[in-house]
Amino acid sequence: MKTAIYRARQFFRGFRTTLAPHEIGLVHARLSEAERELFDAMQAGDQRHSVDLALWLGPEASDTLLTAALLHDVGKGPVHVWDRIVFVLLGGLGDRARGWLEAERGGRFRRALWRLEHHAALGAALLRAAGSSPRVVELVERHTAAPPHDDEELSRLIAADEAT
Repeated sequence: MKTAIYRARQFFRGFRTTLAPHEIGLVHARLSEAERELFDAMQAGDQRHSVDLALWLGPEASDTLLTAALLHDVGKGPVHVWDRIVFVLLGGLGDRARGWLEAERGGRFRRALWRLEHHAALGAALLRAAGSSPRVVELVERHTAAPPHDDEELSRLIAADEAT
């Protein structure tokens, strides 16, 4: 039940995508030019979610953690809302249910499911190529990993991602 409520909140929050000028300023102050280009290429809903995640972490979070928060979903690419819904619903049935549908090559829908499943590794590769710090790359790459985590920053990033 807790997961269903979380997913419903996540779905309805997805309709609020606008960033305020001070939030855009936060992004521009925090990210390098190459990282800003990656952030700007994200879908509006993913940008909103990433800024919310950084705000949830608060000003006491390290620069590295805030940068990772802003960039943790850069690997998703363009994905329709229905792709996301199907991805979540299939995930509730287990990894095998989604696994037989997703494909790196194939139709748009199958590629979208594949990107959603592998977005952490895809994002890490994009950030590595953009010259992000190795620690930011590591946090992004591991933000979908299953617990337990012996890494406090990673645990905070995952908790924030689940809370926003």
